[in-house]
Amino acid sequence: MTEKATKKAVRKKDGLSLSEDQKNKAEKIAEAIRVVKLHKAQNRLQYWEPYGWQKKFYKAGTDNKQRMLMAANRVGKTASQAAEVAFHLTGLYPDWWEGIRFTRPTKIWCLGVSGEQLRDVIVKELMGIYLGEGKFDGSGLIPQNKIFQVTPAMGTPRLPRDVAVHHTAGNTSLVSFKSYTQGQHVLMGSSQDYIWIDEEPTDPTIYPQCLTRTATGNDGKGGYLVGTLTPENGMTELVSQFMDKPNKGQYLQNVTWNDAPHITDETKAQLLEAIPEYQRDMRSKGIPVLGEGMVFPIAEEVVKCEPFEIPAHYKKLAAVDFGITHPTTCVWTAYNPDNDTIYVYDCYKKEGEVPAVHATVIKSRGKDIPVIYPHDGDNTEKGSGKTLAEMYTEAGVLMIGRFTNPDGTNYVEPALMEMLERFRTGRLQVFSNLVPWFEEFRRYHRKKGKIHKEFDDLMDATRYSAISVTRFGQNMAERNQLTNGQSGYQSNEYSF
Repeated sequence: MTEKATKKAVRKKDGLSLSEDQKNKAEKIAEAIRVVKLHKAQNRLQYWEPYGWQKKFYKAGTDNKQRMLMAANRVGKTASQAAEVAFHLTGLYPDWWEGIRFTRPTKIWCLGVSGEQLRDVIVKELMGIYLGEGKFDGSGLIPQNKIFQVTPAMGTPRLPRDVAVHHTAGNTSLVSFKSYTQGQHVLMGSSQDYIWIDEEPTDPTIYPQCLTRTATGNDGKGGYLVGTLTPENGMTELVSQFMDKPNKGQYLQNVTWNDAPHITDETKAQLLEAIPEYQRDMRSKGIPVLGEGMVFPIAEEVVKCEPFEIPAHYKKLAAVDFGITHPTTCVWTAYNPDNDTIYVYDCYKKEGEVPAVHATVIKSRGKDIPVIYPHDGDNTEKGSGKTLAEMYTEAGVLMIGRFTNPDGTNYVEPALMEMLERFRTGRLQVFSNLVPWFEEFRRYHRKKGKIHKEFDDLMDATRYSAISVTRFGQNMAERNQLTNGQSGYQSNEYSF
């Protein structure tokens, strides 16, 4: 018996032998499965099967020029909107489609937080991974053979700026990708048929600018503006507009974890466990952090600590909140890099008086301690022609720049969330002898979801200082260098 026959006999004995005919059939079946899988992978749009809430949102476009999808995390809001954009760019509307239709090629903008977010989320959903030289890997919703021409973007690797897409009516649609970080000036120009904003813009001028671009789109009938977001920034003006007082033609749809069948009960439980309690409604239900009551619903005993002498290696920073129709306040924080803990160790609050008086007090607590200020510090005062920041600088205060959050925004809610998390974990503590601070802390509350803007001056200054001290605070050695003229802050070198 030959070796081949022996092996065949052994396989047969072990019950593993297949006839040549069976082998051929199995190979054909495997090949057919592979071809089907490849076809589905490269033709995702053809096989797109929406949930009920997605069909409802699409259909709402027939009666509303502006739609807002305010959704929980992980429900598929980005993929959902990418599918609608793909339908409009290609004209490949499915039989179940009841939303708006374009019978000709379209001009569409897709906006995202940054170039990286556009590339890694929006472009990836629409066209797949950009390989360069006008090529994508075919994993996106738009079929690879529909992508006609690609113009690369500047600044972000593998990000296209414009992509031409074949439309079933003939000729090509054009989709352009723009980030909020580019500013509203990139939104100037021609009218658009459709604009998709993914996540809420930090610049409040962007949404109105986009609305202007759609005003004459869709052959003069008015284009469409659609936003998809998880309301991480709280009850902003844009969110409030759609929730509380929508104009005619504005539509808001809320989507929760319960609307997404792919999120199992087990997954929900795991996700909730990992999410801070105060963020759970926002993350799981897609609603802003709302409600009445204290902004920081925790006991004072959790926040308080006994005063102590600040060690030399702690980083110090002060923040001033200018008073015009309310008190001027200043809050000093110190950051311990050894355990990532921030201490509010001093505060000042005074109504009336001119900047020079407040400046004298601030300098008395440490002339070498850098000070940041809010955006109104750059406003020019009537009569003097000087800004408040300049007045304090001339009075000898080390003003180093205007406050922003680490991402460059001025939104209040993300900073409050960070502070609350630090309070809860003991990484933000307040000296117990700061009586005025705790008076405000007790009264710092929300009304109808928004911060009540009374008796909040020290809280504002605390937010500026606590959110900034890890980035811009200086320890004693650094401050000594500063006073010796070896280094120093220049306000124009820092982006706050």
